[in-house]
Amino acid sequence: MGRIFDLDSPLIRGLNKLADTMLLNLLVLIFSLPLVVEQFFLMSPVYIDLMAAEPGTFNFGSYIGVILIAWVAGIICSIPLGPALTAMHFVLLKIVRDEESYIAKTFFKSFKENFKQSAILQILQFIVFGIIFLDFILTTNLNSIFRYIVIAVGLVIFMASLYIFPLQSKFTNTILGTIKNAFLVSIMALPKTVGMVIVTLFPILLLYFFDLKIVPILFLLGIAGPGYCCAALYSETFKKFEPKQETLSEEDELEQAIRKIDDEDK
Repeated sequence: MGRIFDLDSPLIRGLNKLADTMLLNLLVLIFSLPLVVEQFFLMSPVYIDLMAAEPGTFNFGSYIGVILIAWVAGIICSIPLGPALTAMHFVLLKIVRDEESYIAKTFFKSFKENFKQSAILQILQFIVFGIIFLDFILTTNLNSIFRYIVIAVGLVIFMASLYIFPLQSKFTNTILGTIKNAFLVSIMALPKTVGMVIVTLFPILLLYFFDLKIVPILFLLGIAGPGYCCAALYSETFKKFEPKQETLSEEDELEQAIRKIDDEDK
């Protein structure tokens, strides 16, 4: 019975991973606060009226000014979120692979190293999804195929977006190269991509069914929780593109150590 509570037991390791994931979630929330506050105050009336309106009755023209202001402000406020998501995925992949690291220290190190490129990727992502959102609103009053095209395009881009920050955190590449690889990997690992879509949207589903009762759980695990599941899914896929490390036998390691000592003596 006592072995269950040993430091190396599956239970304790699982609890440690849970605590690390909760810490990561709080760190990401801190950097997402500017965007959350900005969207809440500017876009709440739009979201409420859009959800309450009958199909074909939403008056887009009366909100165009608010939406454009919220869009521009959101681009600026979302800048810290990109580096935070990149750092989160960098740490989560280590947690999934049982690689030891200091959570906060590793997070801020990755945040700093990837800040510029991750911020640009986040800005581009916010612009693209803003365009899709505007197109969706514009087509709500149209009973045509265009609305379904917008939804399909948005879904494809959303699937690729799930890989952007994980790829940025793990591989060195240009911005265009990262975006291109995100689309390629999302197609190549399509079953896992579908799984990532489901776990990413799961908190929204919980919020829909349980309303504000689920907010405390989402506050602790709403971002990093699904991120951990995504990391577990894409970990093996990423290994196919990572440089293979040579494993040396004990004899080879001993020979290398002896050679090093001989070289130092000379």
